[in-house]
Amino acid sequence: MLKKLGKKITNNFGLKLLATLFAVVLWIVVINIDNPTTVQPFTTSITTENTDYLTEQNKYFEALDGKNTITFYASAERSVLSEMANSDFSAVADMEKIEYNENTGTYRVPVTITPKRYTNKVTITSKQLYLEVVLGDLGTCQKVIVPNTKGTVADGCALGNLEIVGSNLLKISGPAFIISQIDSAVATINIDGVSTDVTDSVVPVLYDADGNAIDTTRLTLSLDTVTVSAQILSTKDVSLEFNTTGKVAEGYMITGIEYPLETVRIKGESAILNPVNKIIIPAEVLDVTDITEDFVTTVDISSYLPSGTSLVLTSDAKIEVTVKVEPVMSKTFEVPVANLTVENLREAYLLEFDEDVVVVEISGPESVISELKAKNIEGTVNANGLGVGKHRLTVNFALEEYCWLTETVKVPAAISGNGNTNSNDDAGQDAETSVSTETTETSSGNATSVENTTSTENATSAENASETTVTHE
Repeated sequence: MLKKLGKKITNNFGLKLLATLFAVVLWIVVINIDNPTTVQPFTTSITTENTDYLTEQNKYFEALDGKNTITFYASAERSVLSEMANSDFSAVADMEKIEYNENTGTYRVPVTITPKRYTNKVTITSKQLYLEVVLGDLGTCQKVIVPNTKGTVADGCALGNLEIVGSNLLKISGPAFIISQIDSAVATINIDGVSTDVTDSVVPVLYDADGNAIDTTRLTLSLDTVTVSAQILSTKDVSLEFNTTGKVAEGYMITGIEYPLETVRIKGESAILNPVNKIIIPAEVLDVTDITEDFVTTVDISSYLPSGTSLVLTSDAKIEVTVKVEPVMSKTFEVPVANLTVENLREAYLLEFDEDVVVVEISGPESVISELKAKNIEGTVNANGLGVGKHRLTVNFALEEYCWLTETVKVPAAISGNGNTNSNDDAGQDAETSVSTETTETSSGNATSVENTTSTENATSAENASETTVTHE
């Protein structure tokens, strides 16, 4: 049996071996025809490594013309290449291998291409590949990020504390010629229309000395964003109150305190603002001791704001305050009794002054007294409770501000009746009264008839009155 099998195998052995070899060759040819080895171009981005090699030498690099991709050829079976894309290759430029190309006068770095898949089946057929780069001096700087705002808060609100939450130090590196242009780093938060505290993540912006934004695409920043917090406060308009200390020189007087702002707007938490109605400036700020002319000084009112408040407008902080000072002048006037109004005269009674004029001496600021005319001076007398007879009535004059009487003025008068009232009750009574409430009545000659009114006294006085030559009008 074995002998028969051996004969069958060895019979025409040469022809059989030749047929086998032919079949193998045919199989290889068929395979190559269906899945041949081909070459295909790919393009991928270049990554760099060992960049510290240049930064340690205070150098920076940039891809020439901004080109950071490379095109190469890969060889493999068609079935393999058909499954590969650009992203299946890595291109790495080792900066430690940078070299100077004398032919072009530029720098270049060898690029190594590596398949990420089918490593054993793909071959890179391109010749040595390079990344063309530009070298320059490296610059670095540090800037404190300044918080800023844009927009306007809601009505009745004001901006409070504005701050960077966390680190506010920005480290910047890049081309030295760009670094040298950086003047400031600003993070701006939008507060337009807001009425409550707001916090936001903001990208810092670099500016040059002229306020122009600097392109950061070629720079490396230690912080991509920062957190900015803005406090929103309530506001309130309050008045100012000034006082003085000391006495002006003898013969002079203060006629007022002038300043440009009637009110200032302050900001703070509502609970703090509610009880605040005015800002009181201490008297020692305006020391007028022995002055003889207007005293002008600049006062920083922000120093006297209630704790927890501040000015909405910082420009309101320093204001010019003027204490007006004038010489005191005294002058005698003959005031027609027709200028006097009788108050509280009993019904059906008639009061007649015994004289045509009443002499009065008035003291006050020179600028006022020198312009005062007797015909413009008005006064009142109070006939409350007075009966028929002779009386001396105290006259209360309506004087200009800062003016006063040097002494009490009394005027003689007679009251008569029509018999309907018991005149014996008050006959001959000498009553002296003073009033302050001015009542304008009609008068004819020296006799005046009025309805009953009530009044209170308001006497005007001032310190530092000086004696002057008395004149009469």
